[in-house]
Amino acid sequence: MFLAASWCFGRYMWILPIITLGWLILSMGTTYGIAVALNHTFPDFPYISYTGVEVPERGIFTFAIAVTAIMLAANAEMRFLFVKEIFREKEMNKRWKDTNTAGLILGLVSSFGLLLVGCFQVDVMKPPHYFGAFLCFVVAIVYLWLQTVITWKLRHVAQKQNDGKVWRAIRLFVWIFQILNSAASTILLILFSVSKTTYKLQRKADMGTKWDTLRGVFLLSTTTEWLLAFSIMVYVLTFIPGFKRLRDIKVKVTVDKGGGEKSGAIPNGDQQEMRSLEDPLV
Repeated sequence: MFLAASWCFGRYMWILPIITLGWLILSMGTTYGIAVALNHTFPDFPYISYTGVEVPERGIFTFAIAVTAIMLAANAEMRFLFVKEIFREKEMNKRWKDTNTAGLILGLVSSFGLLLVGCFQVDVMKPPHYFGAFLCFVVAIVYLWLQTVITWKLRHVAQKQNDGKVWRAIRLFVWIFQILNSAASTILLILFSVSKTTYKLQRKADMGTKWDTLRGVFLLSTTTEWLLAFSIMVYVLTFIPGFKRLRDIKVKVTVDKGGGEKSGAIPNGDQQEMRSLEDPLV
């Protein structure tokens, strides 16, 4: 993922979060539009997964979600490498380095969950689909809060006396936005979980359907799911200021020539190296 991202964007890595969010909006809008147009689902807020059940939108849904998962993983990896470089320069203690590593793991696990959601349709393969949804949503919320804590630390270790007011204001704005976004995502997750569970239990008890007495709780569960998905995705935009500070992204390998002697660095390999030639932002 690091290789693909570095090849595609290079020093313009800050575009990656924008493309990630844009791709998701375009993809979900496309599958939703096709499903409604072909009467495969109803127009007023179905669950996200039910916009990709029938052919042809099923294939589009699977492909689009898989690409989104890969791009999210690339964002998580670039964020990890960026923070890792800053912590190395500032000689941070092992606890903060481990925190950054934990963030990478959570980001990759959440991306893997999204991949499961796209590959296993809810109507025929519910267990892996719901397990993927759990990883995608719940683990993602933990990831958001962890990154918010890391941003708080970066604001302090990166701040200098000669920093302009604009940069200080941007750092503060990004951190506050991350807090608000994480809080909103957490609330939406709770509302979604409670309302969906309530709806399923009441429907099982023959207390109504989504078309009559249970309409309100059903719409609450579906709308909060859509809002939760977009809330989590919008968070990646807060990585833009940090990614814009990247000026030198390299990938190199060393090859054993025999006799224990190693060759010089050549581009495009396994060992990752990234340098930020400007002061870090967030």
